Amino acid sequence: MSSISPSIASLDESLAKAYESLRKLEVADSIDVDKTIDELKTAAKSARKLRAMVSSELPNASWENREELDALIVRNSEKFQRNTGRWYFSFLRLARGQ
Repeated sequence: MSSISPSIASLDESLAKAYESLRKLEVADSIDVDKTIDELKTAAKSARKLRAMVSSELPNASWENREELDALIVRNSEKFQRNTGRWYFSFLRLARGQ
C-alpha cells in the first residue's frame, strides 16, 4: 500500500488544515477566509487524485465514506502493492496535472 499512501496522506493533511479553520469558526474565532478556501480546494484536488488512482485500478469500486474507502484499500492491498510502479507513475502524472 506504500504507493497509494502519499495520496491518502495528502488528503488527510489538507483536510486537517481545513478542519482547523472550521474548529476556529465553531468557537467564533476569526479565520483567513481565502486561506480556508485554498485549503478546501487542496483537499478537493487530493480527493480527486485519490479517487482517480483507486478507480484506475478498480474501475467498478465504489464507497460512501472513509471507512469503506479504507476497507477497499486494505482488501486490495496486494493488488496495489503488486502494481507499485504503475501506481507511482500514475500518481506522478496526476500530481503534475497531466
